[in-house]
Amino acid sequence: MMKNIFIALLLVAYSVKAQDTIRVKMEPNNDYKWMMLYKVSGAKQQYIANTTLDNGEYKLVIPKGKEAGIYRLFYDLDNGGFLDFIYNNESVSITFNPKLPQETVKFEKSEDNKLYKSYLNAIYHQQGKLDSLQMAYFETTNKENLKEEYTSRLTNLRDIQAHFEKASVGKIAHDFIVATKKYNGNEPAETPDDYLKTIENHFFDYLDFDNKALLNSSVFVDKVIEYVFYINSSDDEKTDNELKKKAIAQAVAKIGDNDFVKSEVLSSLLYAYANQEKVEMVDYIKATYYDKLPTTYQDTKFLSSINDMLKVAVGRVAPEITWKEGKITKRLSALEGAEKYVVVFWSTTCSHCLKEIPEVYKFTKDLDDVKVIGVVLEEDEFGFNHHTEPMDKWINVLSINKENPSKKWEAKLPRSYNVYATPTYIVLDKDKKITAKPKQLGNLLNSLGADKETINEIYERLTKDKE
Repeated sequence: MMKNIFIALLLVAYSVKAQDTIRVKMEPNNDYKWMMLYKVSGAKQQYIANTTLDNGEYKLVIPKGKEAGIYRLFYDLDNGGFLDFIYNNESVSITFNPKLPQETVKFEKSEDNKLYKSYLNAIYHQQGKLDSLQMAYFETTNKENLKEEYTSRLTNLRDIQAHFEKASVGKIAHDFIVATKKYNGNEPAETPDDYLKTIENHFFDYLDFDNKALLNSSVFVDKVIEYVFYINSSDDEKTDNELKKKAIAQAVAKIGDNDFVKSEVLSSLLYAYANQEKVEMVDYIKATYYDKLPTTYQDTKFLSSINDMLKVAVGRVAPEITWKEGKITKRLSALEGAEKYVVVFWSTTCSHCLKEIPEVYKFTKDLDDVKVIGVVLEEDEFGFNHHTEPMDKWINVLSINKENPSKKWEAKLPRSYNVYATPTYIVLDKDKKITAKPKQLGNLLNSLGADKETINEIYERLTKDKE
């Protein structure tokens, strides 16, 4: 009996010890009430725990068996407020200012985080000084003196790097310290072009894409995103796309045969371009790289979400809209006779729409080369019938969510066009491809040929109506 009790006590003690606690204080707390913890893995984030403020502190328990790596604390989803830290099977105590999390974070407990934070502070300070000397070197006529100062700074930087690499041996922080290392030439580059070529040629020198310790972090993704979007760029869109295609090819080649890392990196690039509605680049990355990954590394749900983001991107064919005229079903795709089409989403319960839409109708009703399809989001047909009756030169389409009329945003048409606000304007060419999504009335009118004087007159009328 005593033996069983002793074993039970040992198991309880082991269980308590196996669960590490993340203790967080925000100073000032700024009325934040909750916090969520995620584990970072490439482009993905795995939910771990959440908690609320308790006596000025947040306590989050990491279940036993969770892998070491980078973990992320979210405290302000609306404004993107988060803080990353290293978890290495030990409890961590953190204090930071939520307005400046990275700059102010302090670790009262966790040797890995203390070491890595000290390294970042030291290396970024020294690298900043070295970069300033490099920029000054391009302009100066006294190059020899600057070369000497550059060499001295470079020696200091390399000493700092070596010190922290040695101090971190045996810790997970070591892998991040090595991966953060930046290549610097033995002498300053003579021209900006030489400088950029050096960075480009040596960008991945210290990054081991097969390092398993870095898999549970965003290091690989962050590095490739920086390389593609910031090292290679041009103001000309066509040139910029070509530069970025070349950069992506070089990054993929550096990754090699590691399909897991390749999938995470490509997913991040696809999401970044989809968010910018860069259809050409999304299609290119998908066809050239992502679709050629083994199926185990392709995520159909992720691709579906990318397609949803782009279904109303500029350059895409507009989603189909159908309506009845008597017993005949009409389709947007079958419309003819106009050079431009405008799809307008609005609602009779939107006070702003009731003022703005009549002005749009007045301007467009006599335009021979423009046809307007007004999609009216309603809970019933009464408001639709009353307000669209005078708009007989538009094609007026009633949108009702038949399953739940009060949730009009969830009806088929607003969902297919990703509409979350009214009015929403979408301009199409004669082939029904989306050419513009004006956010403001003035931009819409301008795209339809209105001159500045006409636009000003319309705004004056709208302003008077408000008064």
